[in-house]
Amino acid sequence: MSEDDPLEPTGADAGIEDGPAEERYLRVADVPDTAPDADRNWQQRLADAVPAKRRTLKYVAAITIAVLWIVPFIGLFMASFRPLSEIIGGWWHLEGMTVTFENYVQAWNYSTAPMSRALLNTFIVTIPAVLVVMLLGVMAAYPFARFEFPLKTTLFFLILLVMAAPPELVAMGNYNALREIGLFDTYMGLILIHIGWGLGWVVLFLRNYLLGIPKELEEAARIDGASRYQIFRTIILPLSTPALVSVAVIQFTWVWNAFFFPLVFMRSPELYLAPQVLPLMRGRVQVEWGMIAAGSIMTMAVPVILFLMLERYYKRGMVAAVAD
Repeated sequence: MSEDDPLEPTGADAGIEDGPAEERYLRVADVPDTAPDADRNWQQRLADAVPAKRRTLKYVAAITIAVLWIVPFIGLFMASFRPLSEIIGGWWHLEGMTVTFENYVQAWNYSTAPMSRALLNTFIVTIPAVLVVMLLGVMAAYPFARFEFPLKTTLFFLILLVMAAPPELVAMGNYNALREIGLFDTYMGLILIHIGWGLGWVVLFLRNYLLGIPKELEEAARIDGASRYQIFRTIILPLSTPALVSVAVIQFTWVWNAFFFPLVFMRSPELYLAPQVLPLMRGRVQVEWGMIAAGSIMTMAVPVILFLMLERYYKRGMVAAVAD
């Protein structure tokens, strides 16, 4: 091999290559039969793994709060699979427990207000209210995060006032307006109410997130000849995906579980949403707790499944928006 050949080993590598094989590798006789002893035995490892007293108290407090929070849900879940005779005796009695899906079937096909139709109505209202708020929110938040224009602070303050307004005030201000324009007791009227109610916090949330996106990315795109629309579509929107997912999950949960606005603006039984239907399942003679529990589980399952599917993006968006 020539002196200038780049494949020829040099320095320390050359010494290793040129040395005898017995100096570079262990002989078979030198390989131990057992693994070396650990530096610490299992008692020492266990003692080191025990948290400090202060951290232990935090763990105990957190676990206690979590148990207290989840116990009502466990009771609701178990009541949804058991007949009324066993629920009255206490859902925590597991001896001789009967598991049945009859409560779900009755709630799904309830005569006065079936949960099947109520869930469909809730989807019809919730999905547009979430998508429109996401689109309008990011379009309004981008100028507040990047541009300087007259009355910027005043306009931003007026948007935030919506967050401080109680829902009763929003309902009073829009009740007659929806009646006059013919949107009372319609899906569109309720969707508009949810859009106006949620737009304030969405603009604030997305503005804080957009402030954390480096301006240098946009400046580089401007140098390459990109327009503001192209920058917004190809840079801002893709980078805002975690924040938009967080907005979607929170807004979806709020709209899906809303009870006050549908109660005020929806009067036709065929247009009732899931939160409106649940109180109607009480019955006239006796309260069907199992059927109510089944309807509640079906109602809360949708936002929970959505959160589990988008949990990773939700956490990234929440952390970035709060930290920035």
